[in-house]
Amino acid sequence: MILKTNQLMPVEVTRNDEGYWSHPAFDKYWAENYGDAEYLNKPEWDELERHFNIDTFTTSLELEDYDLYQQYYETGELLAWNPDQPVASGDWFLISIYSNEDGAFATWAKPRPNPMVEVEESLKEVT
Repeated sequence: MILKTNQLMPVEVTRNDEGYWSHPAFDKYWAENYGDAEYLNKPEWDELERHFNIDTFTTSLELEDYDLYQQYYETGELLAWNPDQPVASGDWFLISIYSNEDGAFATWAKPRPNPMVEVEESLKEVT
């Protein structure tokens, strides 16, 4: 069985008046598959990552900048927050800046290695 993947790629981030933003392809996939759901369970999130061929990492405003978090808590705005890119290796790009009842968050993604390229490279080593 061949599963279709749609490689998610970086796009220009243009935040709204309150500082929120989501990658258009991420938003479309979420709306088509999960509707108004505020969160996904682990199997659903794993499927989202598989679909887009990405690994993800989420950062928290509260943990990055507590003073700015206090400001967000009072105003609900995230314009002043420029989330820190993950320090883990890889070319991370932003896919969402959002908030929910647990706080304000940024979700980052990086492309997974292409398994076909890895197979081709390993075959070259054998021959």
